[in-house]
Amino acid sequence: MTTNESFPKFDLPVDFIADDSITGDILNYYGNFPCKIKAGVFMLCTEGMVRATINLLEIVIRKNDFIVVLPNSFIQIHEVSSDTRISFAGFSSDFMLSGNYVEILLDFMPMILNSPVISLQEDVAGLYRNVYLLLIRAYTLPHSLENKEIIRSVLAIFLQGTKELYKRYGKKLDEPLRREQELYRQFIQLLMVHYTKEHEVAFYAEKCGVTAAHFSSAIRRASGYSPLAIITEIIIMNAKAQLKTTRLPVKEIAFSLGFNNHSFFNKYFRKKVKMTPLEYREK
Repeated sequence: MTTNESFPKFDLPVDFIADDSITGDILNYYGNFPCKIKAGVFMLCTEGMVRATINLLEIVIRKNDFIVVLPNSFIQIHEVSSDTRISFAGFSSDFMLSGNYVEILLDFMPMILNSPVISLQEDVAGLYRNVYLLLIRAYTLPHSLENKEIIRSVLAIFLQGTKELYKRYGKKLDEPLRREQELYRQFIQLLMVHYTKEHEVAFYAEKCGVTAAHFSSAIRRASGYSPLAIITEIIIMNAKAQLKTTRLPVKEIAFSLGFNNHSFFNKYFRKKVKMTPLEYREK
C-alpha cells in the first residue's frame, strides 16, 4: 500500500500476481474504510457473497461473478459472507498502462463503469476457474513469469477476455445513453485528477466541453446522481480514509482536500456524515 497524498492507495509491488486466497476474513479486514486501487484486478467469485461499492456504484457479488476493477478505482467493502472465496489476477498500474488497457477497452469503458460485475454461466465460470488455477501454478514456479512478454500476453488474454464477456453478457446501451456514459467516464477520470482542488461542477463541465446544465442532466441520467453529489462523495471518502488511517490533524486533511477554511470543512463533513471529523476518527 502506498500513502502518497495521505490516502490509502493499493498497488502491486510486482508486475503481476495471481492467487485464490481472498477469503471473507481478508475482505472484512478492509471493510472499515474506502481505499483507492491503483492496480488493475480481474476477479472471479467462486463462493459466497460480497456487497461493496466500486466508484460510487453499489454492487453485490455472488458465485460465478466476474469482476473488473480498473486502475484508480475507489472501492469499499460493506458486507461479506464467511464462506467467500475469490480468485484474482492483478497487474500493477504501470504494467496496465504499458499494456494499453485504455485503448483496448475504450469502447466498453461505459459498460464496465456502469456494471463492473458480470454473472457468468457455469460452464464459462468453470473455464475461468481453470485459467486462474493454471496461472496460480505458474506463478508459484521459480522464474516462470519473470519474462515481461509472457506477462504482457497474460494481460492481453484478460483484456480480450473482458471485451468478449461484455460483448456477450454486457448490457447494451442505446446511443443517447452511450454518449452520456462516455461523458460520465470523462467526468470520473477528471475527478480523480482534480477533486482535491476543484469542487465546482462548472469546472468539470468546461473541461468536458459542454454547458453546466447539459453536463448535470447527462451525469444524472448516466449515474443516477448529480455531479455535485459525486464530487462530495469522493471528497468524503478521501476524508474518511485519512481520518481512519493517519493521525494527521483535521486542519491538514482539510487543506489536502482543497478547503482553506478548517471550520467550513468541519461543517461540510458533518452535513454528510452526521458527525464531526474528530468524532468519526474516534468512532
